[in-house]
Amino acid sequence: MIDSRTVGVTKYQAFCTALAAIGTFNFGWNIGSVNIPGDVLQNCVTGRKFYGPFPSCIDVSSGTVWGIIVGCFALGAIIGAVVSNPVIDRMGYKFALSWFALANVIGALLLSLTTSIPQFIIGRVFVGIAAGAANNALSTYVSDMTTPRGRNVLGGGVQFACNTGIMLNNAFALGLAPPPRWRILFSLTGVFGLINFALFPFASESPKWLVSKGRFDEARESLSRFRQGADIEAEFNDMVRADQENRERTEDVNVVQVIRGQTPDNLRHQLLCVSALMFFQQLCGINAVIFYSTQIINKSTHDDPADIPTLAQILSFVISVVALIFTFAGMVLGAYFGRRTLLMFSHGTMALFSAIMVAGSVKDITGLVVTMVFLFNAFFNLGVGPIPWATAGEMTPRYAMTAMSAIGTGIGYVFTFVIGVIFPPMQTAWDNYTFFFFMAWNLAAVSFVFLFVPETKDRRIEDTVRTHSCGVHFVVGKKWQVEVAREKDAAAVATANYNAVLEASKPNSNVA
Repeated sequence: MIDSRTVGVTKYQAFCTALAAIGTFNFGWNIGSVNIPGDVLQNCVTGRKFYGPFPSCIDVSSGTVWGIIVGCFALGAIIGAVVSNPVIDRMGYKFALSWFALANVIGALLLSLTTSIPQFIIGRVFVGIAAGAANNALSTYVSDMTTPRGRNVLGGGVQFACNTGIMLNNAFALGLAPPPRWRILFSLTGVFGLINFALFPFASESPKWLVSKGRFDEARESLSRFRQGADIEAEFNDMVRADQENRERTEDVNVVQVIRGQTPDNLRHQLLCVSALMFFQQLCGINAVIFYSTQIINKSTHDDPADIPTLAQILSFVISVVALIFTFAGMVLGAYFGRRTLLMFSHGTMALFSAIMVAGSVKDITGLVVTMVFLFNAFFNLGVGPIPWATAGEMTPRYAMTAMSAIGTGIGYVFTFVIGVIFPPMQTAWDNYTFFFFMAWNLAAVSFVFLFVPETKDRRIEDTVRTHSCGVHFVVGKKWQVEVAREKDAAAVATANYNAVLEASKPNSNVA
């Protein structure tokens, strides 16, 4: 029987990741839900009429107000990420991923029955709360239940589920964008929330969380299911020992304690990396494409927005299909290439595509602009999309993992809101040169990753924490290179060391 620390992805791990990802799927569904129907909702391009008490549109004359409507989803996600942190620590992942999903039901009712701008905004906030909690829980749940080999693939689950939601929403929107059918589009998020609530209890709880609560029998059973036939004894003993060491140093810490540096380990560098990568993920420009790709493309195709589906709307759907394909490709590449390599490559190519997009817009070359939007979205999903979500789970000790994840996702959602609000007026002011703004941030991100972000592929979390818990520092040079976990050799050595410790701790049988 093989040592469980040597296994990769098992079927049951994939099954539980898929169940946990339903909430993140709903995140993608909602973040992209205003893209294709945007002109119908905002500008009433199909005309103003009533279907009983329900208007055909919400008629938003100000681009800034529309930006707030689009971005307020992220404000709800901030609330969900922060509030879910203590809930996960106290009640576990199963409770959080199941019960927060019901916020989607409340949001769906408000959105699908909306008659005013404030009601629509409140509905967006509620679905955002569910999304923030789901994303915060999923990344740490996957980190808890997998080995380093398994994280290489399943670590991209957040982005894959998100892009699946965006793609399916865009597909449905091609037929459901006209009034009053757009109300059906917004109601479906409640259906997915109910499915999430009903199905996730069939998944297993995180074995590390169970160990942290002293529920060792349940933890052993959970780990056995995740490892499917492998010998779990050494890995389980590692979990117990790591938890005991953490307890001797500190209990789980909260967001405020991590920010103020009130932790046994100096986690300033981890805090910088997690925060900056989530910041750059939003400032790279992807949400401008997700929220407004129809309008961006329509500036080149000059479609009549009332003629649904327009060419721009169809192309937006195709872009989301390509994004999903490249997300899967990114998950595969994550098993072969380092995190640093993929991040720098992804940000660098996005900077290039941003510059070419500007050139195509200035010269009014429709094909070039559309191609660059496609490539911009696709290459985002090779590195910038999935990796920042997994960073907290790969660099942070167990006692601070959920708090660090909440900080990162919170920062991401703040700037999701910012981009949602500022992009319409920025596009009006800068017109064809808007994407120069995102080009600059992508170039800055390449420099940051090269100087500060350590490689975590195939590294044990404990080794990464031990090496980089020394304050903010540059990571260039051999001093900061964490040794790759040679799974089979490391497992054998760890087991031998553990057995030696047990022998040494036994009473001496020769003593009278």
